[in-house]
Amino acid sequence: MQRQKNKLDHIGVGLLTGFLLPVIIFLIVYKVEDKEVSFIEYVNSLWRLQALVKLGSLCVFANVAVFWIYLQLKFEKAARGVLGATILYAFVVLISRAF
Repeated sequence: MQRQKNKLDHIGVGLLTGFLLPVIIFLIVYKVEDKEVSFIEYVNSLWRLQALVKLGSLCVFANVAVFWIYLQLKFEKAARGVLGATILYAFVVLISRAF
């Protein structure tokens, strides 16, 4: 007996979720922290303080919750997409640490 396909159980949905969730969390942190500084100035100041990668890594940590939710819903393909996006973010962090 085959399991019924769900429209959300696709790698693309997982990749999109995995890429957008950390960005949304980063934007929320920006809005909450300081409203008088432009976004570019905020990112530049984080880069100068060497905190941009650390904050970005914390934002990506939310992908663990989404990955777990997709697994609980038995959306294995979407969970693979979230995992793939998280691994790509990890490579970006690794490259930024090297330079």
